[in-house]
Amino acid sequence: MNIGAIVTATVLVALVGLFIGVFLGAAGKKFAVEVDEKEVAIREALPGNNCGGCGYPGCDGLAAAIAKGEAPVNRCPVGGEPVGKIIAGIMGQEAGKKYPSDCICKV
Repeated sequence: MNIGAIVTATVLVALVGLFIGVFLGAAGKKFAVEVDEKEVAIREALPGNNCGGCGYPGCDGLAAAIAKGEAPVNRCPVGGEPVGKIIAGIMGQEAGKKYPSDCICKV
């Protein structure tokens, strides 16, 4: 056995691993996606049923619309008034009252 070949291979693998780690770390910082903290908080408050009863393609779509101001804070038919109040607190608004005619549910 040639111990020099083993040491050389070990050092080469370590250097390649170090290079790849530094490259991926830099790429992760350069190409990082900025996330709206309100949208994340709203998404966590929603029940997560992804039913589409609100008229949006799941809870992620509704959270994005609420954060942009395109949907009312009490739009979620599954979460109802309690979730509407939580989201209103996140957005700094008042939840208001949701009437049955506001529901987009398909019968």
